[in-house]
Amino acid sequence: MKLEAIAGNIAHAIKDRSTDGPYVLAVEFTDKATKGKSATGCVIVWMPDHQHYTITSNDFRYMDAGKDTLAEELGAFFECDDDLDQRQTLIDQVNDLVAQDADNDAQLMTEA
Repeated sequence: MKLEAIAGNIAHAIKDRSTDGPYVLAVEFTDKATKGKSATGCVIVWMPDHQHYTITSNDFRYMDAGKDTLAEELGAFFECDDDLDQRQTLIDQVNDLVAQDADNDAQLMTEA
């Protein structure tokens, strides 16, 4: 799946979330050097409730995220056709789409 489509799907999921239980969206990227296998890195969107989210770039695959993350409800798992170096581009696009949507009241949580 292309990066732009994934960013749109994630932003839409953040906007339309109506339940308060923790929820995770995961994105893995293609490793062109290994001809299509998953690269060692991912983006994880965590929504602790319907009004907040975090989005992180990680240097491990989603399945290696740890038992706490893997225990959360997985809302969607995306496989991005773009290279791993596009993680920050994806994060920026999602944050921009969320911020530009006047109907979206979800807020990006930043770590203090």
